Amino acid sequence: MRRLGEIWTRPIPAERSLVAFAAVAVTLIVAATVLISIPSRDPGELSSEAMVVDAVPALPNRGEQLERTIERGAREFMVGYLALIAGQGEPHQVTFATPELKGQLNRPARVPPAARHRDQRVTDARAHLASAGRASVTVAVEVDRITFPVILQMVLEDGRWLVEKVGAE
Repeated sequence: MRRLGEIWTRPIPAERSLVAFAAVAVTLIVAATVLISIPSRDPGELSSEAMVVDAVPALPNRGEQLERTIERGAREFMVGYLALIAGQGEPHQVTFATPELKGQLNRPARVPPAARHRDQRVTDARAHLASAGRASVTVAVEVDRITFPVILQMVLEDGRWLVEKVGAE
């Protein structure tokens, strides 16, 4: 390494520097000439070659549609639930909850004053089908710029996906 440093810092005599400059200049001119002489299409010119692409329209996946439906219900539940636990909503505003869970939400909860003014929102929801008629949804909730997961257990009742339990137990 020291030898390279010596070579690098050593001055080049004037006659050699002119030769080195001329060699680099000639190399660049030759390379530019070769590149210019290569024929190419005009980018603005339309190609006469027709291009045919066979594509089958994508059909919506039944499983994905089901997951999106579950996620939508989970998001709507969380909007009402977050307002309720922040003291800014009423239990009847919480949608997509089973009657049993709605009964639990009707109990008055103590809300600290600091919690009433928190900025909270749902940022993401991911559904995972557990079995026929059951799903687990992980909802990402952001509270004062801190994101944390909330796990919802959902069940299919009367053709609707409803939240049965909040949190993993």
